[in-house]
Amino acid sequence: VADALVEGMNANDFYILCPDNDVTREVDAKRMEWAMGDIIHNRPPLSRWHPDWGEKFAAFLRDG
Repeated sequence: VADALVEGMNANDFYILCPDNDVTREVDAKRMEWAMGDIIHNRPPLSRWHPDWGEKFAAFLRDG
């Protein structure tokens, strides 16, 4: 995490996303995109865990 922070700071990145070694950077980006969609589309907060939205989130990850 510290290495990613220093690397981002050296690159003058405004947002520094440190890897958690759980998912890829691409999956992190898709999760963030979905979370912003919660606001834009008036879905429940954290809808990817909501029973009515879980399958739609899985399809979003799979299909883009």
